[in-house]
Amino acid sequence: MFKKNCLKNIIFSSFIIFFIMLSPPAVAANEALLELLKVLRDKGTLSPQEYELLVEASKEDNEKIKESIDEINAEVKKTKKDSFKITTKGKFKVASQDGSWEWQPIGRIFWDTIYVDNDGGSLEDNGEELRRARLGFQGKIKPMAYKLELDFANSGTPSWKDVWIAYNGKTDTGKWWLKVGQHHVPFGHATISSSKYMTMMRRPLFADGPQLSRNVGIAGRFQSKAKNRWFAHAGVFVPGLSTTSDETGQAATDRRTTAFRVGGTPYYKDKNHLLHVGFSYQYEEHKGDAFSNIDNTLLTHIGNGDSLEANFGTNADDSDAFDIEAITVMGSFHGIFEYVTWDVSDPIGGDVDLSAWAIDAGYFFTGESMKYKYGAWSGIKPKKSLGKGGLGAWQITARYENMDLSDMDNTGGGNTSTADDGGEADVFTIGLNWYPTSNTRIMADYSKVLDFSHVDLAGTANDAVEPAAFQMRAQVYW
Repeated sequence: MFKKNCLKNIIFSSFIIFFIMLSPPAVAANEALLELLKVLRDKGTLSPQEYELLVEASKEDNEKIKESIDEINAEVKKTKKDSFKITTKGKFKVASQDGSWEWQPIGRIFWDTIYVDNDGGSLEDNGEELRRARLGFQGKIKPMAYKLELDFANSGTPSWKDVWIAYNGKTDTGKWWLKVGQHHVPFGHATISSSKYMTMMRRPLFADGPQLSRNVGIAGRFQSKAKNRWFAHAGVFVPGLSTTSDETGQAATDRRTTAFRVGGTPYYKDKNHLLHVGFSYQYEEHKGDAFSNIDNTLLTHIGNGDSLEANFGTNADDSDAFDIEAITVMGSFHGIFEYVTWDVSDPIGGDVDLSAWAIDAGYFFTGESMKYKYGAWSGIKPKKSLGKGGLGAWQITARYENMDLSDMDNTGGGNTSTADDGGEADVFTIGLNWYPTSNTRIMADYSKVLDFSHVDLAGTANDAVEPAAFQMRAQVYW
C-alpha cells in the first residue's frame, strides 16, 4: 500500500514538476519550484524520501535545461552578430549589427505646376514640370563613405549629381572627412542646402547660376565637437560631370575653382534656438573658358533664361566671389540673410562688379522648428503626422531679394547678348508649406517682380515689366 501511494505521489509530483519546468518563468525561478516541493512535503503529500528524490531530479533537469538555453542563446548571439538589420521608419536602410557598414537607396520626385501673369511681356511660361526625378544610393564601409545619385528629370536624359567617395575621421576636438568625386563646392548656404529642405520652390536668384553647385574635385571638412558649433570646408575643383564638353562621364580640366566656407553658431541655446554666421570665398581661373554665365529667370524654372544676364563669352580671365550669411532659428521662427558679390576680371570690357542678396523668414504655426545641421537645413519631422492623429506641419514663408548685374556691358568684346547691360530685379515671394509626413511636402508659392530693369532685353516689350507667378509643388523623397 505504501509503495502504491509512494508511486502515486511521485507520479503526481513529477507531473507538477514537468509542467512547471516547461514554463519559461519557472526555468528562471527554480527557487519557486523548491518552495512548492516543500509545501507538498509539509502537507504529507510527499514523504521525506520522495521530496529528496524529486529535489535532486529537478536540479539535474534544471541544469540540462539551463545548458540547452545557454547553447541556444550562444547560437542566436552568433547568428545575430553575422546578420544585418533593416530600418523602414521613413526610409529603407540595411546595416550590419555593429554599424560597420550600411546601404540605403535614395531618391526624390518633385512635380511642379506653374501659372504666370507676364504683365504684357514674355519672360515667364505656364506649364507643368517634372522638376526633379532622382535615384541613387549611399552608404558606408567604415571608415569610408560613398554616394551616387542621378537625376532623370531633364527629358529623360540622366545627369550626374553626387558621385563621391569619402574617408571619415575623428580627433579629440571634432570630426572630419576628405571627399573625392563630384560634390558640392563649399560656397554659401543657399546652394549647399538640399532642395529637399529649402523653404521656397526656388533658390534665390544668385544660387545655381554663378554660385556653383556641384563640381568634380577634392575637398575636406572639419566640424568641431562642442555642440557641432564651428566648421571649416575647403576644396579644389574642375567643371562637373554634367557640364563637361568632353565625353559624357569625364570632367573637363581646362579651368580651376578654389573655394572655402567657414561658419558656426556663436549663440547656441539648443537645437531650436541658435544663431549661425558664415563666410565663403571662391576663386575661378577661367583659362579661356566662359565665366559661369548668369542666365536667370525671374520667377520660374521654365521661363526666359535671359531675364538677368551677364555674358562674358570667353573674355573673363578670372573671378573672385565673396559670400556672407546669417541664419537664426528661434523656436518656430527662422530667418536667413545672404549676400554675394562677384569681381570678374575682363581684359576687354574691364573689371565688373556683380552682386545679389536675399532675406528669408518663416514660421511654423503647428509648433515645429527648422532643423539646422552642420551649417545647412535638414529634414522636418511633424509633431503629429497626417494619419497618426494629426494634420502634419504647416509653415508660412516669405523672401525679398535683389540681383544687380547692371555693371555688366554685354555689348563689348566677344559677348553675344542683345541687351546693353545685365539687368537688375527685385522679387518678393510668399509661400505656404504643408508637411503631411517627414518625407512628403506640398508647396505653394506666389512670386511678384517689384522692380525690373534690363535695357533692350529681347526688344522693348520686356523692358520694365513686372510679371507674377503662382506655383505649386508635390514632393516626396526617401
